[in-house]
Amino acid sequence: MTGLRKERTRQSRELLLRAAAELFAEKGYHSTSLVDVADRSGVSRGSIPSHFGDKLGLLRAVVEQLHSDIAESMTTPLAPGAGGARGISHLGRTSIRRHTTKLFLALLHEASDPDSPIHTSFAQIHADMRDYLHAWLARPEISTELPPGVAPGDLACAIVGAIIGINQQWSLNPKAVNVAAAYDAFVRTLFNSLDWAGSDEAEPANA
Repeated sequence: MTGLRKERTRQSRELLLRAAAELFAEKGYHSTSLVDVADRSGVSRGSIPSHFGDKLGLLRAVVEQLHSDIAESMTTPLAPGAGGARGISHLGRTSIRRHTTKLFLALLHEASDPDSPIHTSFAQIHADMRDYLHAWLARPEISTELPPGVAPGDLACAIVGAIIGINQQWSLNPKAVNVAAAYDAFVRTLFNSLDWAGSDEAEPANA
């Protein structure tokens, strides 16, 4: 395969993935057809099997890309000196960005069924989020800031729940839910730190 052909193949795959992700977020997986994906992407429907095999293969590829995006967001370097409260605020603001929020929540419903083909993949996304937070919270310079008696693993689970829950409320009614304010309220309450002001340099929630 020539270099030009490889590049065209890569571009076609990216266009199909982007279109599928948008449509799954808007309509759900089951209500989206391959014709819809082809029309949205501008790529012929006949190209889909060569890239993904079938609709299920396309779904798995979308979930794989979503997993990669969330992992990249969570591992964004923190600002120097970011401690427990500020660090958790940063992670909460950046872990699920606006372009992935609705897709994540739309597919979460599908993945909740133990028989779903993406159940295991979504369970792994949650596990990776918890594991990353657990490892970060267990660092000596961070663990000393945690409330007494709070285990890093339990706190990691609670933080993941807060991130997903607040974003779910935002997706249902964006005008009624300020994700940044709600998440900062969670962190303030968690650390019982009334004088903590949050980081003005933190990236806005759902950016």
